[in-house]
Amino acid sequence: MELEWIFRSLVDNTNDVIMVMDATPLDDGGPRIVYVNPAFERLMGYSAEEVIGQNPKILQGEGTDDKTRYKIRQAMRQHKGIRTEILNYDKQGNELWLDINLVPLYDEHGKLAYYAAIERDLTDHKRKQSRLEDMATTDSLTGLLNRQAFMQRADKEYVRTKKYSRPLSAVMIDVDHFKSINDQYGHSVGDEVLRAMSKICQLSLRGSDVLGRIGGEEFVLLLPDTPEASAIYVAERMREHLVMTPIDIDGMKLKITASFGVATMRENDINFTSLLERADVAMYDAKHGGRNQVKSAA
Repeated sequence: MELEWIFRSLVDNTNDVIMVMDATPLDDGGPRIVYVNPAFERLMGYSAEEVIGQNPKILQGEGTDDKTRYKIRQAMRQHKGIRTEILNYDKQGNELWLDINLVPLYDEHGKLAYYAAIERDLTDHKRKQSRLEDMATTDSLTGLLNRQAFMQRADKEYVRTKKYSRPLSAVMIDVDHFKSINDQYGHSVGDEVLRAMSKICQLSLRGSDVLGRIGGEEFVLLLPDTPEASAIYVAERMREHLVMTPIDIDGMKLKITASFGVATMRENDINFTSLLERADVAMYDAKHGGRNQVKSAA
């Protein structure tokens, strides 16, 4: 009896979430929750009375990974335990990442009677991990992909394009007279110009297009499944948006322009860098030709 009290006290006072379910077959609506500890109620926002008798699916939502759910169901069908991570939701609909250790429990006759899910909240860890990943792939000033992340994405797209014989274009973009902006107004204004420009340029993009910042005032646009004529059209539209959208900085209206270089993948390209170098040359042709214009690679 004393041992039973010790176990009960342990389950009630631990910070880990514990949920016990009966072994009702999956195709018969099971399993069903038969017990949750106080840590479950605190974390999930549900009282024990609200969840007992319910299927654990009530804790899942649109972000819960189907593959993870499938793995858990397969383990239960085979009467096996499993440890994995799953995205669930509390009563208010907030996302909760959980480390879940699912353990089958057998009665004295060796028959499967229950499953115990011992869960630990990973939400803060996942958020920190996500922020670190963002820092590694995102330009801190504009929120666009940084050079390394953009090139990794572009290299993958190049391989896909080659494999399926699809068109691929790239556009190099360079802010005109950016050094003069920094010299005249200061670097803080220059930073605001770059942030505003990235937002304006994104207005012209489709869902599959990728915009990155690869250096000071240089941006690059990846256009999958886009032939040269369409890429030139996208670049012209972007150029016009910049011309027609003065940037408001502390009541000061700054008109900015940019020079654009367009290149489309050729059969003799050996990698994405070959394509990008041609776009870069075309962009410098636009600079030398008077700026605020679009040039395509020869």
